[in-house]
Amino acid sequence: MTTTLPACWQKLHNALGAGINRVVLYGPAGTGKTYAGLTMGDTRGGAYRLVCTEDMTNADVSGSFMPDKSGGFSWVSGSVLKAWNGNGSIGGRVVADEIDKASGDVLATLLAFFDTPESASWEHPETGNVFTPRNGFSVVMTTNCEDMEEMPTALIDRFPVRIRINEPHPQALAKLSPDLRNIAVRLCDAGKQRVSLRSFYDFDKLRSALTLEESADIIFGERAGSIIDAMRVDSLS
Repeated sequence: MTTTLPACWQKLHNALGAGINRVVLYGPAGTGKTYAGLTMGDTRGGAYRLVCTEDMTNADVSGSFMPDKSGGFSWVSGSVLKAWNGNGSIGGRVVADEIDKASGDVLATLLAFFDTPESASWEHPETGNVFTPRNGFSVVMTTNCEDMEEMPTALIDRFPVRIRINEPHPQALAKLSPDLRNIAVRLCDAGKQRVSLRSFYDFDKLRSALTLEESADIIFGERAGSIIDAMRVDSLS
């Protein structure tokens, strides 16, 4: 990777490069945590996203029987089981987004799937075949939660490497026009005053069709004036 990385992203790069296969990325939304989980490090076995919600079921994790074209039912693997198998030779990466939303039976299933390779196994309900993660399987969990103490102890215990992401990923930042990048970095982790990178994406798109003031008013509301002033200061420096 030739791009100079901010400290938080360099930590992730170093951890994955050293062979760490269980990582938690936490911190403000809209900084590229999911994108990094899907692309950074060794993802030759494929990368699979699992979006955790309060309504999700074990079908999202391990799989379930689903209607097929023949009118019957066939097994469709869930995201984590797919990642376990990877490309058939090496394990893949599963990115478990908003992991703090998982609970109950699903959380128990995730605990089993995210256990150490020596302990993790799953038995197919129909065939009885026992699956284990292939070598190379890795997990990146993401959460906007700021306090890791709020996370289930048993889950966090499996992820000793926890990195707070406080700057946008350089490749995500590069999608913005140059004049917006500095202010996007400053405001992505500004507490109650923070502005998501996604808001700047939409602002950048709007101002190609509307005036600067109109675009800022739609996206930033009552903060429009101060953000425009900050942009003008940046342009002078």
